[in-house]
Amino acid sequence: MTGLRFTISRIACAAVILLGWPGLSCAQDPNPDGFFVRPSLTGDWGGLRSTLEDNGVVFTLTQTSDVLGNVNGGVKRGIEYDGLFQPQMDVDLGTLLGWSGMSGHMAAYLVQGKGLSQTNLQNIMTVTNTEYAPAGAKMGEIWVQQKFFDDMVAVKIGQIEADLNFDTIASSAFMVNSTWGWPAIWAQNMPNSGPTYPNATPAAQIIVTPNPEWTFQGAVFNGNPMGNNPNGNTSGLDFPMGQGVLSFLESAYNLNPGKENGKMPGVYKFGAWYHSGTFNSLSMASDGQPLAADTGASPQSFKGNYSLYASFDQAIWRDANTEDQGPNVFGSFHYSPQSDRNQVNWFVEGGLSYKGLVDGRPLDQTAIGFGYMNMSSSYVNNVQYENTYQNTNKPIPNFESFVEFDYQAVVSPWLAIQPFVVYVVNPGARAPQPQNNQLPINNALVFGIRTNVSF
Repeated sequence: MTGLRFTISRIACAAVILLGWPGLSCAQDPNPDGFFVRPSLTGDWGGLRSTLEDNGVVFTLTQTSDVLGNVNGGVKRGIEYDGLFQPQMDVDLGTLLGWSGMSGHMAAYLVQGKGLSQTNLQNIMTVTNTEYAPAGAKMGEIWVQQKFFDDMVAVKIGQIEADLNFDTIASSAFMVNSTWGWPAIWAQNMPNSGPTYPNATPAAQIIVTPNPEWTFQGAVFNGNPMGNNPNGNTSGLDFPMGQGVLSFLESAYNLNPGKENGKMPGVYKFGAWYHSGTFNSLSMASDGQPLAADTGASPQSFKGNYSLYASFDQAIWRDANTEDQGPNVFGSFHYSPQSDRNQVNWFVEGGLSYKGLVDGRPLDQTAIGFGYMNMSSSYVNNVQYENTYQNTNKPIPNFESFVEFDYQAVVSPWLAIQPFVVYVVNPGARAPQPQNNQLPINNALVFGIRTNVSF
């Protein structure tokens, strides 16, 4: 197997040389590090990887695999698998071609499995952030970025994901629930969940960093990542346009970025988004009657939608003689005041993380966190109207929430193993059971394990 790997690497090196790319040559892969301390599982590819990196081209290949099951609750008990293979390429065009300040990025997704939320729980805030239906291959982000004025201003254009850029919280990034990466209120209130994994969307973004403390950014995205077809853009290569505009604005304050005078670092963000599209009422028809009355009238429609948010990620203390080991408290709050067109009107999440909690394990991360999503009055009214006009007795929605515990053990630079426990409260915000629509789906306790491998 070693011989085969070196043969493939030599072929790749030969191809690079034959293409005649300026300044590129391939060195031997000495593999000076042991198997478990090398940066990636597949090593240096016979010297090709380090040669490419020296010339500004960096490949990242990662596989995330989750095995999880609910021991009670949900619509049924069982074990499921979900996974994600993600190849990425980053290019420093200044190093590669001499185009100062310009860089590029390309990523793809290979989504695997069904996931526990869609099969067993039918909850809204999916237990893992890799779960997505349908599974399959899809192009992700493709963009170029140019920096100006000594890197104070950056302009990015291409196909972009908002979840990788707005309301990001570093301390919760390793946790498994989907809402840590993209707030559930956004996923429920935006068309087709908005520009989030795995649905990158045509966009333009500007980032301004006048000093180390402050960062301001804004972006405009196409209003619907699927285009005009709710099931469209399955390949990620349709580049949909013309479904309204989704605009983001965000300011971030970095407290004590230099970590001076013993003060603790922290990041505080404030932002908003506005969608220019048309949104339908969740409960009322254009003739003034409830939609549940089924008069044949179309839903009331409204122009535009918006949401406000704030988040923080604050260090509490740092362990002696370390820069990043210790506890952080984090959280965010989101508010969408237009309840007539939004399924969720407010959302809050928060938690406590600790890096290096266990002696001798400085890279391991531990966290406990929660999320709470409150359903809007219009969404609640619609179910009440259905019960009245259709003579049903469905549970009245109120909220969905969860509590999560994670421990990520970094076994090597290329391998992390992460057991987790999640307790889901009111799956689907008291969605009715399939076998008896008068009863809500029961709370569920989920155990799982995640592995992250960097190739």
